[in-house]
Amino acid sequence: MDQEINRRSFLGKGAVMGGAALLGTAAAAGLAGCGGGSSSSSGTSSSSGTAGVGTGTPVKGGTLTVAVTSEINGFYPATSNLDWTGRTYANSLYDLLVVVGSDGGYEPYLCQSITPNSTFDVWTMTLRPGVTFHDGSALTSAVVVSNVNALKGSLLTGKALQQVTSVTAPDAMTVTYTLAGPNPDFPLLLTTQVGYVVAQSMIDQAKSGTKTVTPVGTGPFVYSEWQPNDHLTVTRNPHYWRAGLPYLDKVVFRPVTDSVQRESALKTGSVDFIVSNDPGTVVRFSDNPSYQVVDSRNEVVGEPNMTFIALNTAVAPTNDLSIRQALTKATNQSVIQKVFGKGLQSPVNGPFLKGSPYYTDNGFPSYNLSAAKSLVSQYKASHGTPTVAIVTITDPRLAVLTQLLQQMWQEAGFVVTIQPVEQAVLASNLIAGKYQTITVTQFGAVTPDLNYNWWSTTTISPPGTLALNYTRNSDQDIESALLQGRATTDAATRNSAYQTVSKQLADDLPYIWLGQSIFSEVAELRVQNFNNLKTPDGKSVHSFLEGTFFPTEIWLQN
Repeated sequence: MDQEINRRSFLGKGAVMGGAALLGTAAAAGLAGCGGGSSSSSGTSSSSGTAGVGTGTPVKGGTLTVAVTSEINGFYPATSNLDWTGRTYANSLYDLLVVVGSDGGYEPYLCQSITPNSTFDVWTMTLRPGVTFHDGSALTSAVVVSNVNALKGSLLTGKALQQVTSVTAPDAMTVTYTLAGPNPDFPLLLTTQVGYVVAQSMIDQAKSGTKTVTPVGTGPFVYSEWQPNDHLTVTRNPHYWRAGLPYLDKVVFRPVTDSVQRESALKTGSVDFIVSNDPGTVVRFSDNPSYQVVDSRNEVVGEPNMTFIALNTAVAPTNDLSIRQALTKATNQSVIQKVFGKGLQSPVNGPFLKGSPYYTDNGFPSYNLSAAKSLVSQYKASHGTPTVAIVTITDPRLAVLTQLLQQMWQEAGFVVTIQPVEQAVLASNLIAGKYQTITVTQFGAVTPDLNYNWWSTTTISPPGTLALNYTRNSDQDIESALLQGRATTDAATRNSAYQTVSKQLADDLPYIWLGQSIFSEVAELRVQNFNNLKTPDGKSVHSFLEGTFFPTEIWLQN
């Protein structure tokens, strides 16, 4: 199913079916759930071995053309909704301070080290020397502090950094983060949207009120041209701080929201590489020896992205728990998975999969049409027939999904309309609370703490204003459990805390779960090393974060 505020999107992986995710895990808004995700390989490599892992000697040169799932609304981390596509763009132009390691832990990247004090509420970071931005300026602690202050001052990203009470630069290459309380997983926050570092000149552009801010980072590629909804072109950074990288001369990204069109473009040679959030892509390409396929089904680290319907608890009629119960009971998850999951999904009851230490039998309502009808009848007697609209993006697959939901809900007694909008509009409506029900993909995260902002009582605001807790679900038990899970180093305490979150979400029902999101990347055999990023220290990186990848070490076989 489409979308995401992504574990790899902002802090959370995004949100928004179809590709948008605000910052995200990121985005449903993208702001808070980024984290480790899932990654598994299938298919065939260009020579032998594992799909996406290069074989032979890297070759310099060439242009890689990539079809991605969505378009973004800008490049400035403090104000742009970076879904998985946005994160991939950002991985081309910027570098993250910290990346997710192959084991789900954190690895220094743009920084050289990051270490805590004994109570995990002060973290000291040492930056790598000799790093320059595309404009020739040097990476210093002062620039990092300026980035953090810009992020903290933003309505979009400020809440994601609310635990950071101060950030200082003791010297030119040291940054100190002081937190409001203990957080042993704090560095994982810097693997999300708030972990990208841009040049001071870019921050100054944004402060000047420039409508479109030109990206200036330290990344492997330099911004060349962007025509929204058509293409983004980036070219090799000749002064990249990682010697010998990147290999490619140029990368051209083309947003193609329709999965059938993306797949056709790959088959006809119009593009070399596609990213997909359609499970059918995995089915159609995995047994084809002409392509390499990497997908996100197995080896989940933490939480995967989930596809779901978000229910606005602050507007009628979904502010009524009985209506949320009725909608949930009227939704036949098994039918939806059969139609959209292509046999690759399993039933889910919350943001954690079976086998996760955070999973619990939480009592999430199962499909029960008669019970749904009864709840609607009771509501109708006092309030009249409930009418709900499903906001979604303009996409053929989501059209089928929302039509199926419309049929299910109408059978229970609802009047249901479908409101397709552009991705950027959906993302804006989501965090502004301008919806009753809305399609979303989100919550992939190495640690559940990266989803704090999506579930916290501290990130709620009235509809019409920006809120990272976009369902406006206010549950103090969830807030207490989130803070407990964040602060502890005891595994049993942490597991219990997030099991409580799962149980309360099943009681409150701000989400109707539809299934685990299946992301994939498919490439021609000549495309090498798209799933094999290493840190400057030679450590393996979780390279395909459910829709997000790094072009840094990709090369084209002659």
